[in-house]
Amino acid sequence: MNTLIRILMALAGLTLLAASAVHSGLLGAVDPFGAAAAPEAILGAVLLAGALGALLWWPRSWPFALGATLFAAAGTLVGLRFTLPRGEPGDIAYHLGLLGTLLALIVLFVRSRPRRT
Repeated sequence: MNTLIRILMALAGLTLLAASAVHSGLLGAVDPFGAAAAPEAILGAVLLAGALGALLWWPRSWPFALGATLFAAAGTLVGLRFTLPRGEPGDIAYHLGLLGTLLALIVLFVRSRPRRT
């Protein structure tokens, strides 16, 4: 289960960095929305840092990795709040899919919580 957590965290973080690149115009004028670029980059970096911690220091990094995932879920909800009025189906689907992944990660974290001995 820990491997699944690490993989999903890394994938979610990478998709956020890719979305940031798209919105900042680094990949051309695909979907310019500059206001989303910085928050997506921050969320992606935090998730990748959490995934790295989970890879190198599990179970000591469990609280940090869970916190990074909760932070990303909250940020995704904020992003969805701005995305819904824009009405772009691809952006809405991405945010909903990312939110579903992050919620699944939270469930996995709770189920794999390190036990004190």
